[in-house]
Amino acid sequence: MQTEYWVVGGRYCDTSFTSMAEGAEAYGPYAQYDEALRSWSDRSQGTRAQAAVRYSIVTTATRTA
Repeated sequence: MQTEYWVVGGRYCDTSFTSMAEGAEAYGPYAQYDEALRSWSDRSQGTRAQAAVRYSIVTTATRTA
């Protein structure tokens, strides 16, 4: 299996981070964790002043034939 990394998140209704205010954003897939980490860092730094915006790195495993 091959692991893919995604950066997901966006703007939430409030800082409890339980429901999205807008549609979720997804960036990727990235083949390496370091690539996803750079993407996450860029997005997080760019929205630092917006308290209700959060991004996370998630993984998925895909089968290769």
